Amino acid sequence: MFGSKKKKKSKNTKDVGTVISAGTKIQGEIKVDESIRIDGEIEGKLEVEGDIFIGKQGKLRADVKGANIMIAGEVEGDVIAEGKLEIVTTGKLIGDIFISNLIIHDGAIFKGNSTSKMAESKEEKTPKDDNSKKKRNKSA
Repeated sequence: MFGSKKKKKSKNTKDVGTVISAGTKIQGEIKVDESIRIDGEIEGKLEVEGDIFIGKQGKLRADVKGANIMIAGEVEGDVIAEGKLEIVTTGKLIGDIFISNLIIHDGAIFKGNSTSKMAESKEEKTPKDDNSKKKRNKSA
């Protein structure tokens, strides 16, 4: 109570710092250093350091990059999620995705190709040269 020190609020990526409300339309490239919630429309490119929340009314025709991405609206474009990509029941995503973790709820729509970061890192470690396979077989 009295005399106690208040804790400073730490920067939490779940705190939304930018909101694009319903009825707002933006064309171009958007870069944000914090988390963002989108209930309006974006056409172009969206690059976010924090999390991206796309509400039911949100409509994006854009390539999207963010930490964790939750889609309840519509996205048409490629998506890169450094952490988790979640498409909820009302969500619709048409485009290719590059993700670490993917959650698609019943009723959600996803149409495109998916690349896991784990799969890509394993491909980089495996030899792509056929001659390397022949060399290994001869030494065995």
